[in-house]
Amino acid sequence: MRKFLPMVTVILALAACPTLSGAQQQGYRLPDLKSMKHLTTSSSDHASDIPGKETTMDFYSAPSGEIFTVYSYRGKTVAFSTHSNSDIQNTLRVFMDLTGQGIFQEINRSVPWQLPAWVR
Repeated sequence: MRKFLPMVTVILALAACPTLSGAQQQGYRLPDLKSMKHLTTSSSDHASDIPGKETTMDFYSAPSGEIFTVYSYRGKTVAFSTHSNSDIQNTLRVFMDLTGQGIFQEINRSVPWQLPAWVR
């Protein structure tokens, strides 16, 4: 019976962690921006079919020193990214709200992304 206990533990751990088990992709919430310091705001182009720089980027500094960028379009938050405190250009992770429900999914940071269809 004892030799089966570690296997059960591994199965339960995988079931509790959807990103490891592949059952579903884990969702994330937007970080609590009230606890962060707003650094600056700028614009970027994340929709090739809309002229100009249509996406607003707000940069925040967390108490831990980590930098967050929140991307919005027409007042709706569509994505956020994390950066190291020593290099804001070095994006560590990118999360996008793919459905408009306020649940963010991690996306590939090395691929340029576009505004999701729900926000257009």
